Amino acid sequence: MILAFVLMAAGSNVVFSQETKSVFGDDSNIGFMWGIELKTASIQHELGTQFGMYAGAIFYHAVMVGVTGAANVTHPRVNYGYTGLLVQYTFKPYSLLHLNVQLTLGSGSTKDYENEKSSMLDNFGNVTGANFYLIEPGIQGEINLSNKVRLVLGIAYRFAEGINQENENISRTHVTDGDLSGFNIAAGVKFGLY
Repeated sequence: MILAFVLMAAGSNVVFSQETKSVFGDDSNIGFMWGIELKTASIQHELGTQFGMYAGAIFYHAVMVGVTGAANVTHPRVNYGYTGLLVQYTFKPYSLLHLNVQLTLGSGSTKDYENEKSSMLDNFGNVTGANFYLIEPGIQGEINLSNKVRLVLGIAYRFAEGINQENENISRTHVTDGDLSGFNIAAGVKFGLY
């Protein structure tokens, strides 16, 4: 019995004296990153540009998990926008030139303009209409302008699904999932707070 007590006491000292490893331990490197971007895509055979923003936590300067949102600023007939979750992985973030891959999962809505758009910010944000869901994988090239600022240029493919064709908000343009799906080109700037 005394031997069992001594072994338990010795074993507990070994267990409690070990350093505990954790995801968010003292050696973890967690920061914050945010950015602005312009995305251009063809919708109903006409180019449209979105203004977007994103922000999130960045782990070890390579993995970002955050939120994103974007809204149309130039398409003359179809107004659209979305919000979602963004996950991004950057390969060799300390190199001057490097790549990242990203995935956006979100939901959005689209609405016809009552009158054709007359200026860039005309009806900006007035997108509440027919809802859709999107998945957007992409790849981007980045240039480190400083240790906390990156210039970004990339390409992505947006898969949109779920637009109800009977929705009165799209009765003029009859925008479809296929119209909102397709390749887009993005350019932007990222800012890091580490």
